[in-house]
Amino acid sequence: VGGDWYDAFELPSGKVGIVIGDVIGRGLQAAVVMGRLRSVLRAYALIGKDPASTLDLVDEKFAHFEPGQMATIGFAVVDRDLEHVVIATAGHPPPLLVEPGDEAQFVAMPAGPPIGAGLDVARQSVEFALRPGATLMLYTDGLFERRRQPFTESLERLRRTLHEGP
Repeated sequence: VGGDWYDAFELPSGKVGIVIGDVIGRGLQAAVVMGRLRSVLRAYALIGKDPASTLDLVDEKFAHFEPGQMATIGFAVVDRDLEHVVIATAGHPPPLLVEPGDEAQFVAMPAGPPIGAGLDVARQSVEFALRPGATLMLYTDGLFERRRQPFTESLERLRRTLHEGP
């Protein structure tokens, strides 16, 4: 039991929200906080203008009701035709993108502060097109982090592992 979660849901616009998150900590407390975050993110996604503003609203709620807790989140909104993505992160590792015929690359985007970090910094959304056959991968640190390997080396190993195809 822990605080990692993922979610996908349809928005009133017909677009799809995709979320990946990780509450700092383990056990029942992290799982409870994760459940609260999941619910509030879904609610704010209905009124947020874009993923960054949604994450800023989540952070505001979190600072008030969950003091002392922290989490990372990646939130993407994908058009129904799967050709356009808007994404923002809150302390979360950058998504990976594999386009047909290319190697996997990290999506170039500003790293927003984690939820609950207490930093008054507005997050920024990044928009990009998805070519037909592209794969966008959101993930938590549990997929790549190793105790005795530097964070950047672990991320690079993950990037090299992801490839085009099923």
